[in-house]
Amino acid sequence: FTRIGKDIVMAVKEGGPDPDANSRLRAVIQNAKSVNMPKDNVERAIKRASDKSLGDYKEVFFEGYAPHGIAILVETATD
Repeated sequence: FTRIGKDIVMAVKEGGPDPDANSRLRAVIQNAKSVNMPKDNVERAIKRASDKSLGDYKEVFFEGYAPHGIAILVETATD
């Protein structure tokens, strides 16, 4: 549930706490429901993300080439 909680925080920071207006948050909530995450955990993550004192998570993409010309793309989140 930790990873989904971080996804919720990033979605709220990006588009706001209203799932009707934030399609990414709506998709993350559906994902949370599919893995049986309790509703109060989802609501707690949204409330925590709405708090201004919490640091921002930024999504970062790294591109590179491994030996033998193999392309690598790493998508990660950092604060």
